[in-house]
Amino acid sequence: MPMRKRGAGRLATMAGVGLASIGLLGGCAAGAPQSSGDEKTLNAIFLPAAWGTVVKEQLAPQYEEETGVKVNVELIARDAIHEKMATLFAGQDSSYDIFNLDYNWIPEFGQGGHLVPLDDVIEDKGDFLPLSLDVATWDGELLGIPQTVHPAVLWYNSALYSDAETMAAYQEASGKELAPPVTMEEWMEQVRFFHGRDFNGQTLSGWAAQAAKGFGNVHTWLSFAFSYDCKPFNEDFTESTLSTPECIEATKQWAEMMQYMPAGANELTYDNVTAAAQQGTIATAIQWSWGQFATDDPATSQTVGQWEIAEMPAGPGGTSSGHLAEWVISVSKYSENVEEAKKFAAWLETKENDVFQAKNGAGDPVRASSYDAPELLDEVLPDSDVPRFRRLETTLKAMATAQPRPLFPGEEIWETTLSTELSAISLGERSVEDGLARADEAENRNLSQ
Repeated sequence: MPMRKRGAGRLATMAGVGLASIGLLGGCAAGAPQSSGDEKTLNAIFLPAAWGTVVKEQLAPQYEEETGVKVNVELIARDAIHEKMATLFAGQDSSYDIFNLDYNWIPEFGQGGHLVPLDDVIEDKGDFLPLSLDVATWDGELLGIPQTVHPAVLWYNSALYSDAETMAAYQEASGKELAPPVTMEEWMEQVRFFHGRDFNGQTLSGWAAQAAKGFGNVHTWLSFAFSYDCKPFNEDFTESTLSTPECIEATKQWAEMMQYMPAGANELTYDNVTAAAQQGTIATAIQWSWGQFATDDPATSQTVGQWEIAEMPAGPGGTSSGHLAEWVISVSKYSENVEEAKKFAAWLETKENDVFQAKNGAGDPVRASSYDAPELLDEVLPDSDVPRFRRLETTLKAMATAQPRPLFPGEEIWETTLSTELSAISLGERSVEDGLARADEAENRNLSQ
């Protein structure tokens, strides 16, 4: 696991990195919903993913019915949330009380002093997955209540892996039995074998994953990096260390495997990968654990019940570690309803509501107890005996080895800078060594500012 130091004085000049985009959203608070009369109202911003829509359409109305407190939920895209928070916090604006955060923003807004500590509203911290709390903590204070986790895992089409003709062909080609790969070397061998092969009327690509420039390629690359024991920074985030042998080897594996993705690989997003899995045009994938939900939807998927997940294939040192995705619920320091906002944030992640959100497709649970919940484990797909939540056992294992993005206030800039060089590498415009060296130079320049 990378070091996750939280010294308040580290990279102080980076604390306001998100505020650089203030001009992009000037005046956005003017359109914020307002409380009326004596009625207590909370205003919240969530991601328009399933966990945001479940809050808006089901949980917020339930909370109002139970408590009389109305919660207005606005759904906006990821980058827009970051920009809006930066703008509101710069003006110490109280228009919004609650925000849905990508966890890598916690250091940035935490060091800026914009978020309210939430330690006192969680009485049973021991039930939360330790990593989920760790990444929501800055300088010893819990600044976000975990809402959903979904580590990157290996997806494989079980129908393909159990097909007699395919199994025989792989045995003949490799001298090995076909089984989900345990190592990166095995996975590469299988990806080459599957690529261009026909199955169920489809020509397969060996694998797929997010690869679009911006943050998609970084998020996929991180699972390779972590499994190859690559550490992007030194321990106190004062030096970029992307040119180490481990990082170079990880990047070479990632770049070579890009050749076995679907056409237009460098533009692939999460939705593209999900669609390819639903259509049965890929053999394997690196994808968020909870995304299996979409492949089991008979309205959109031709591969219902077929996709299984496994932990990330291990690198040469035996490390298996996927990249962590997680969203948290935070309260603005500038809210005029801090205590009520804290109560709502905590209520959203009670044991009952953690299971409710998972059952309704809103990501994977953040509480350990939810992974044993009969409401999830006993449910099967319609007209089958296939467990709907068959992924949970592997997801829980993956959460014990997953690693987060580098937790420091300049992480968003770090992703953007690295993504540019990874894109150039995958397009063949630069060698792995040259691209990583350029990334190191740019990252170190950012750190020195």
